[in-house]
Amino acid sequence: MRFDYNTNEDLGRYTLRDAVEIERILRKMLTDKTIVTIHADGGEDFLLTTLVGINPNTGFIYFDRGPDERINELLLASEQSTVTAMLNQVRIQFSVGRFERAKYSGEIVLKTKLPATLLRVQRREFYRLATPLTDPVKCWINLPSGTLKVVVTDISVGGIGVLYPPSGIRLVAGEIHHGCRLALPDAAEAVVSLKVCSTYKETMKNGLITLRAGCQFVNLPAPVETAIQRYILKIERERKART
Repeated sequence: MRFDYNTNEDLGRYTLRDAVEIERILRKMLTDKTIVTIHADGGEDFLLTTLVGINPNTGFIYFDRGPDERINELLLASEQSTVTAMLNQVRIQFSVGRFERAKYSGEIVLKTKLPATLLRVQRREFYRLATPLTDPVKCWINLPSGTLKVVVTDISVGGIGVLYPPSGIRLVAGEIHHGCRLALPDAAEAVVSLKVCSTYKETMKNGLITLRAGCQFVNLPAPVETAIQRYILKIERERKART
C-alpha cells in the first residue's frame, strides 16, 4: 500500500485492518459527504469527488465521476489509486485497485473494491486546538536554506500543525530545526526547536494543492508551554461564550 504521507514513524499503529471498522469510517464519510481526493498511481493528476455508495455484500464502493473525462479515464486505466480525505480533522488514506464504470442510484459512477486496509492518522497525546484564522498563530521555521513562514493550523503543548505553499522550501520528516520563531497573539515571540514528524500534500476544495506538516516541540521551555496553555484556554473560553 503506497501512502501519500511521509513520516519517520511506524505507520502500523495507524493502520486499520478490521473490515467492520473500515466500513464504519467509510459510512461516516458517506453520511458527511466528505470531499476525497483520488490520485491515479504514479501521477500528479487527481479527482476531487465524494463517496456515494457502499455495498459490503458485493464488496464494492462507489464514487461520483468527475467532470473531466480525461481524469476519469486515467483512473479507469490505473492498476492502483490512492484515496485521501480529512474526516473530523483526522487524515484518512487508503489504496484501491482498478476502477470500473457502473450504475448506482440511476447515475453512472466509478466503482472499486472495498479497501483491505485503511490509514487513520490520529494523535491524542495532547489536546490540540484548531487555531482561528482571524487572529492566527504565526511561525517562522529556521532551515539551512532559509526561513520558511508557515500558517499554524493547530497547536498543543506537544507541537503544531502547519500549512504552506508547495513552491519553494519544503519540510522533511525527521529533521530538527532550532531557532524557530513562534508568535502567539497577545504574547511575546518565542524561540523554539521543532522536529518535523510527518508531511503530506492536501488538495483543497478549489483544487489548489498545499503542503502540511506535523511538528513536535523539542525541549519546549516552561514559559512557552505556559503561554500555549493560556492561549488554548483563552480561545476555548471565547468559543464557548459565542455559543
